Amino acid sequence: MRRFIIIFLVLPYLLSAQINQTDANGLRQGHWEKRQDNGRLIYEGDFKDGKPVGEWKRYHPGGQLKAIISYRGDTAHTRLFDVWHKKLTEGNYVNQKKQGVWKIYDKNELLTADEEFVDGVKNGVAHQYFDTGEVMEKSHWKNGKKDGAYEVFYKDGQAYLQCKMKEGQRHGLFLVFYENGQPEREGAYVNGLRDGEWKFYDPEENYSYSLFYDKGKILNPQVRDSIDNLKIQELEKNKNMLADPEKFMNDPSEYMRKSKMFR
Repeated sequence: MRRFIIIFLVLPYLLSAQINQTDANGLRQGHWEKRQDNGRLIYEGDFKDGKPVGEWKRYHPGGQLKAIISYRGDTAHTRLFDVWHKKLTEGNYVNQKKQGVWKIYDKNELLTADEEFVDGVKNGVAHQYFDTGEVMEKSHWKNGKKDGAYEVFYKDGQAYLQCKMKEGQRHGLFLVFYENGQPEREGAYVNGLRDGEWKFYDPEENYSYSLFYDKGKILNPQVRDSIDNLKIQELEKNKNMLADPEKFMNDPSEYMRKSKMFR
């Protein structure tokens, strides 16, 4: 009986002596963990020859699971969670840099976006999704900036906006469409500034008016002001139904979220 009591008392110390160990060469080996002053875990996992292996876990200050990291060679597949254990994002680190496709989720664990990375920098194709799964936005990235084709879609897949990007700025042809597929406006940007003639159409594809720009400066403001007054009157009559897309040209996907017809 006395021997059992001694083993029971000594066992915790023997177990604690087997964690956070280094070998004769100073390399971390075996199980490692770190705790807060109150005893709650900060992280735990295993090392082999100084490198993390297998499954590691990190925790929020309150003790809830924060991350599960699965190591395989230089690749670490990572899943991040909020304090309610809802998945926020997942993807791979390679040599501690984001690599490949990373997925982003909302509080209900629905996929809201995905992004491609090369050596920790956003490169490739990125998407944003409606809460029902359809693609809302598709963009191309180069060295951390939007570069190339940029598109925003209606829920049925019809194009809402199409343009070209260059080093994070709109540059080139710019098109906006009504839900019926007819053009709503067409123009061009030069280094992020409206330039040249911008044509506007009604939903039946009838030409309405043009605005003219010189590197961002409007050349016929009286036409714009006249149209703005008409828009204000129309929006006031339908203020509980319509969102003015012009106010969302710098963030067209936000227009999709706020426009009543997409709720």
